[in-house]
Amino acid sequence: MTNHDERRDYYRIEDTVGLSFETCTESELPSNDEFLRMAPDEFQLINHLKNLDLENSKLLHTIQEESPDIARYLKLVNLKIEALAKNIITKGLTDEIATTEVTLSAGGINLISQNMLATENYIKLRMILYPSTCVINCYAKVVRSEPCDGGFDSAFEYFLITESDRDILVRHVLQLQSNTLRKQTAQEN
Repeated sequence: MTNHDERRDYYRIEDTVGLSFETCTESELPSNDEFLRMAPDEFQLINHLKNLDLENSKLLHTIQEESPDIARYLKLVNLKIEALAKNIITKGLTDEIATTEVTLSAGGINLISQNMLATENYIKLRMILYPSTCVINCYAKVVRSEPCDGGFDSAFEYFLITESDRDILVRHVLQLQSNTLRKQTAQEN
């Protein structure tokens, strides 16, 4: 399988994300161990909470069947915790994170950049997925950067990314795709 084929293994979807990136050279790339230690604690918090939500969903469904009032209360407590976590994540990021339209997949990202980027170079990428506010920290390789209306059509393939962040991207893309299909079906009926 070619590199191009591998990049097509993941679904792609149009999305709007919070994004910041900076170019870096190969010598500036961290080792795998360094990379795993780099994610700020506050960014790991929201991702950890989302993973706990997934683990708790079956239990909450069981509680809902046996005691709807307790389940409703637990959902409200969960919303409070989520609101606090989102506040922690977004506090102070407004200057460095810009809302950006992208084509997103679990294998890479495509966007319109302001500058031409040399292929085979690397970027350090920070991305906030909405509405979950999950934060993805990774490094990516520039695979394309070509002039287009409004800037440069730039494509990146994730190079250093944790499996949990890739799983978050997969779930995010599938959720958006499911929402899109549901809307299309509703419009057709």
